[in-house]
Amino acid sequence: MTTATTPVTPAPALASAVAARLPHRDGQPWTVAPYAAWWTTRPAARLTQEGRHGALIIAAHPWHTDIAWQLDDREPYDPDLRLDRMSPQAVARETLRLVLPRLDDATAVKYAHQPGDATRQRLLHLDLIGAAVRAHGAATYNALGVLPNSNTVAWANRGVRYAVSLVGANPACDVSLSGPVKAVEQVLPHFLPEPAAKTPRYPLRSVRTRLGRRLAAHLVQYTAVDQLDDGGLTFGDATGPFGYIAPAIDPAARVRDDTPVSAELHGVGIDHLMHLAAHLAR
Repeated sequence: MTTATTPVTPAPALASAVAARLPHRDGQPWTVAPYAAWWTTRPAARLTQEGRHGALIIAAHPWHTDIAWQLDDREPYDPDLRLDRMSPQAVARETLRLVLPRLDDATAVKYAHQPGDATRQRLLHLDLIGAAVRAHGAATYNALGVLPNSNTVAWANRGVRYAVSLVGANPACDVSLSGPVKAVEQVLPHFLPEPAAKTPRYPLRSVRTRLGRRLAAHLVQYTAVDQLDDGGLTFGDATGPFGYIAPAIDPAARVRDDTPVSAELHGVGIDHLMHLAAHLAR
């Protein structure tokens, strides 16, 4: 790997604040060191975690923040994500949503064709999620997944049932949740982009069911929403977590806060779920 020379400027304070907000794995925190990123002369930092392959590169600019991921055979010459945000909370949030899953995915290539290693990594990752959830008071149980070569960790909280599944060597989690519509509405935005300053105009008249209209009006604040022919809703895009909400059993029924709803999320990062454990477990 070609690495940049050691910089003489200190790491930006933003990097340390972001590192403090990223979840520990096996008790190991993220550490920060100054770094010279290839694409900028601005102060940058390299974030690493003991026992984990790869690193994050963060460069702070006056009006935006650059984030990239690095492996031994992959030196970033451009940022993988550029945010028009500079607050540690926002940078950590999008790093968990969009950057760390890509780092994990690239790392998984090393054991993708080794079923034994893939199984061990799959169970290890689910154990990390389960331990984070149990630390906040929820009881979890593990089971074989529905798909071949898959495993699941599940729990329930405030009437919402969660199941997180991993398939094969893929480190991106599938999350299913079901429960009262009001509770599900509160959970889904944690996985989606921050709401826009102005909610885009959305033709709710094109959504044919009462439950669909309520959920679409809520989710469109964060991401694109579309209704499928079966009456279910899709939301999100290919750059981050995306999902599907099953159609109502009775499309014409009145919708109340306790109306049951089932949703699925795909492409969710392991660290993202660990970070959200406090919200999902109590």
